[in-house]
Amino acid sequence: MNSHHRLKLIVALRGTLSALTALGVAQFLGIENPYWAAMTALIVIQPTRGLLFEKSFYRLVGTVFGSLAALFLLRHTVSPSMLTLALVFWLAGCVGIGNLLHGLRSYAFLMAACTCAVIVMSGFMNPSRMNEIAFGRIACIVVGIIVSTAVTAFFTPPSQREELERRLREAVSDAMSWLASLIRHGRTEEVARLEHALLLELADLEVLLDAAGAAAPGFRRRKRQVKSLIAALLSLLSVGRLSAEHLERHKDEDGRHAQWRELLARRLNEAAATFESSEGAAFSTELAALSSEARSHLPLLGETLHGLVAALEDVLSGVEAVAYDQESEPQHRLIRHRDWVEAGRAAFRSGLVIAAVGFTWSATGWSKGPLMLMALSIMTTVFSNKDHPAHFVGNIFVGAAIGSAAAVLCRIFLLPGVVDPYLTIAVVAPFVLLGFIAMQYRKTVLAATDATLFFLFVVQPGVAVHVANIDLAIGAVAMVAGVGTAWISYTLLVPINPRLRMRSILAAVSRDLVRMAQDGSPQVMARTRERLHHRVIRLVDMAARHDPEHLRTVEGGVTALGMAACIISLREKLEREDLAPTSERIIREALMAIAVLAPQPENAGQLLSRAARALYAVLEDGAVMKDVAHAEVGSAGHAGDVQMHPHRLLWAEKQ
Repeated sequence: MNSHHRLKLIVALRGTLSALTALGVAQFLGIENPYWAAMTALIVIQPTRGLLFEKSFYRLVGTVFGSLAALFLLRHTVSPSMLTLALVFWLAGCVGIGNLLHGLRSYAFLMAACTCAVIVMSGFMNPSRMNEIAFGRIACIVVGIIVSTAVTAFFTPPSQREELERRLREAVSDAMSWLASLIRHGRTEEVARLEHALLLELADLEVLLDAAGAAAPGFRRRKRQVKSLIAALLSLLSVGRLSAEHLERHKDEDGRHAQWRELLARRLNEAAATFESSEGAAFSTELAALSSEARSHLPLLGETLHGLVAALEDVLSGVEAVAYDQESEPQHRLIRHRDWVEAGRAAFRSGLVIAAVGFTWSATGWSKGPLMLMALSIMTTVFSNKDHPAHFVGNIFVGAAIGSAAAVLCRIFLLPGVVDPYLTIAVVAPFVLLGFIAMQYRKTVLAATDATLFFLFVVQPGVAVHVANIDLAIGAVAMVAGVGTAWISYTLLVPINPRLRMRSILAAVSRDLVRMAQDGSPQVMARTRERLHHRVIRLVDMAARHDPEHLRTVEGGVTALGMAACIISLREKLEREDLAPTSERIIREALMAIAVLAPQPENAGQLLSRAARALYAVLEDGAVMKDVAHAEVGSAGHAGDVQMHPHRLLWAEKQ
C-alpha cells in the first residue's frame, strides 16, 4: 500500500473510531436512539478545525429549534393531515429562509426543518416516547459533536488563513501585472486572459474567506477588511475594463501617449515584482504623481490613467488594512447576493412534495409513510441550497439503496439473537469502516457518505428492533423511495440546476445595471454596485465549477463590471455644473440606451462599447477645453491629440 492510500486509511480509521465511540457513549448514557450520535460524529467531520467547530455549533442550534418545534406540533395536532399541514408550513418557511442566507447560518435553518420532520414522524410512530425522542436527538447531537471533536480535532488543520493571505497578496501582484500590460498594450488577448484569471481568483478567494474565518470571532474585523480588498480589486477590474475601451481610442500621432504609458507600465511591473517588500503608500504616491504629470501634458490620457491609479490606491490601502488589522471602517463593501425568486421556489418545492406524500399517507394510513417522509424531508431541505441538488440527491439515491440493503441484510443474517449493545457495535464496525474508506475518494464520497448514514439509520444499532424481516425491508424501500421522490422534485416538479441559477443571477445583474442607469442617487448607486460586484463573482464561481465553456461567462462578468464603472463615470460627469449641453445630451442618451438594452445580455459587449464611446466623447470635450489655450498657441503636432467636433453625438456613435 502506497503512502497516499495509507493516509486515507488512517483518516477512515479515525472517522470510524469517532462514529463508533459516539455510538458507544450514547448507548452507555441510555440516550434514546443512540445511532443519531454516530451519524452526527460522521457528519460534522470537516477539513479544518474552525469549520468543524462552526458546523457543530449551527447543527446543534438547528437541532434544538427543530426538536422544540416538533414537540409543539406533536402536542397540538390531532390527526396525520393536520400534522402534515403544519410540517408543510414549517419546512417551507425554514427552507425559504435557509436559501436566502449563506454558509452555515443557512445550515442551521435547514437542520431545523429536517429535524422537526424526523422527530415528528418518530414521535407519531411512538407517541408514548415523544419527549425522550426529542431530547434524545439533542443529546445525541451533543455527544456526537464532543466525541468527533475529541477524536479528530487534534489531527485537523486549524484554518486556511495563511493560504488566504498568501493568495490575496498574489492576487494584488497579479492585478498590478495585468494593469501594466493593459496600459502598455491595451486589451489584447493576453490581457483579457489575465483579466479572466484575476476575476476567477477573486471569486475563489471570496469562497475561501468563509472557511478561513470559521469559528474565529477575532477574525471578524479582518474578514471585513479582506472583503473590502476583494471589492477594491473588483473596482480596479471594472475601471480597467472601461479604460481599455478608451485606450483603444486615444490618438498618438507624436508618440507621447506611448511614452507615458510605457513609463507607468514599467513602474507597475517593478512594483509587482517587489510587492512583498515594497511600501504601499510610497508606491501609491509615485503612481499618483506620474498620472498627474501625464494629465497635465495629455489631459485625455491622464483622465484615463487617473481613474486606474485611484482604483489601485484603494487596493493598496486595502492590503495595508488587512496586514495591520486596522480598526477603520472598510472603504469598500460586498453586499451578498440573495436570490429571492429561487428561495421562494425552494420553499414551494419542499412544501409541495411534503404535502403530496404526507396527505397520501394520511389518506391511506400506510404504516411506512412516516419513514418515507423522514428521508424526503432531509433531501428536500439540507440539499435545497446546493447549486445542483439533483446531482447530490442522485448520488445519494445510489448510496441510500446500497446502505439500506446492507442494513437489512445485517439485521436479518448477522444481528438476530445479538442482545449485547457493544457486540452490536462490533458487528456493524466493518460496514462503517468500509463506508469511511469509500468517503476518502472523490468519485465515491457522496454515495459512500449517505450509504453509511442510511446503514446506521436502518440497522439502528443500540435499539431493540422487533419487526418482521419483510417489514424491515419495506421500511428501507420506503426511505429510498423518499430519496427518489426528492430527486424527482428537483428535476421535474420544480426544477433547479446551475444553468437556472446562473440565469437568475444574470437577470439580477441586468436589473442592477438598469437601476444604476435610471437612478442617479449616490446611495443607490453605491449599494447597487456593491451588490452587483458580489453577483458577478458568484456567477463566475458557479460557471467555473459547472460550465465547460465558462470563459464566456467570465468575459460577460468583466463586461458587467466595466458597464458599472461606465455608468458611475457618466453619472459623475452629469453632476458637473460646467457640463456643456451637447455633453449632457450624450450622457442622457447613453444612460437611456443602457436602461433599455441592459436586460439583453447578448448585447453586453456592444452596449459597453457604445456607452464608452459616449463617455469618451464627453471626456474629450473636457480635454479639449483644458487644452484649448495650448492649441491656440499653434502646437500643431501636440494640439492634435483631440479635436473638437461640431456634431459630438453623431461622432461618438461612429467611433
